Amino acid sequence: MKFFFIYKTLAHPELVGNYVQPITLDERLGHAKQAQKQLGATIPWIVDAMDNRLKRALGDRPNSEFIIDPKGKVVRKRAWSFPAQVRKDLEALVGKVDRVTKDEDIKLSLELPLKVPAERGIVPRLKRPRMQALVMEPQLEKKGQPFYAKLRAEADAELLKTGEGKLYLGFHLDPFHGAHWNNLTAPLKYKLELPEGVKIEKATGEATKLKVTSDADPREFLLDVGAWPADQPLTVTVTYAACVGDLACYPATQSYVLRRKRDIDSGGARSEGGGLWDTEEFTRQSLAGDKDGDGKLSKSEVRGLILPHFERLNADRDGYLDAAELKELVRWLNTHHVPGVPEKPKK
Repeated sequence: MKFFFIYKTLAHPELVGNYVQPITLDERLGHAKQAQKQLGATIPWIVDAMDNRLKRALGDRPNSEFIIDPKGKVVRKRAWSFPAQVRKDLEALVGKVDRVTKDEDIKLSLELPLKVPAERGIVPRLKRPRMQALVMEPQLEKKGQPFYAKLRAEADAELLKTGEGKLYLGFHLDPFHGAHWNNLTAPLKYKLELPEGVKIEKATGEATKLKVTSDADPREFLLDVGAWPADQPLTVTVTYAACVGDLACYPATQSYVLRRKRDIDSGGARSEGGGLWDTEEFTRQSLAGDKDGDGKLSKSEVRGLILPHFERLNADRDGYLDAAELKELVRWLNTHHVPGVPEKPKK
């Protein structure tokens, strides 16, 4: 019996380590290596291609699991991975084992995310409404420099539907390149090339000039779009200076093509400012599964990541999850994704 992890596109960028979506296969391979180190896992990893073909073949789920028999037939598939259920499936398919491995038997050597190369929290995060990532194409050059900062482009529901609404442009430093902003030079600037029929509040913009020498906060802009036909792509060109270490600094001018189309592979940054789950939104969406309208969820009504934690979350043991218990799950998720100092395995 063999087990594999599959490394796909990030489901929730801006969470642990402030990781952003990679744009090259080398960067994605680097992500997988870091995940292996960070989790201390010895199970081998399969890394998806940049066109996300494996993610597509596996149903576009962020945390699915599959059991495949020796003939290559899928004998079990689940939209959400749940270790206890995997054990039950394997017991039904193969048989029980004499000795069950418990959590305390696994001695994982955990590591922290990559160290931030400069201070964060200097620039307040831009509050943005619930938005969806847009399809974008980085204009890579064969021998060009890395994209030290990567664009996260998002649209609100109205912009996606009608072409009129809010557009978010966030330029996030990639921790894997170890870069930070050089604030001694001119601030980051962006320029939008607008084809005929496109109307945007600010086709050009510049980040605030800071007094600190360097930092690692994202540079963010929220724009009002008056008109954007779905068949008209935009080109965003960004100019900035990034430093790696104390000595090497690089001026960069890089471009992206944006399309008014949701990117199902870019994951969801959570809450205002990204990186967290929004309590009220999560609770509202979860309670949308309340089929009998009693204002709470039975175990048969829950889906996704709630299901594995149902018993633990049901604090009053009444067999239902109410709004207060769902909000406790959000609190747990947001603190769970903020890593502390990992414990060293006992020898």
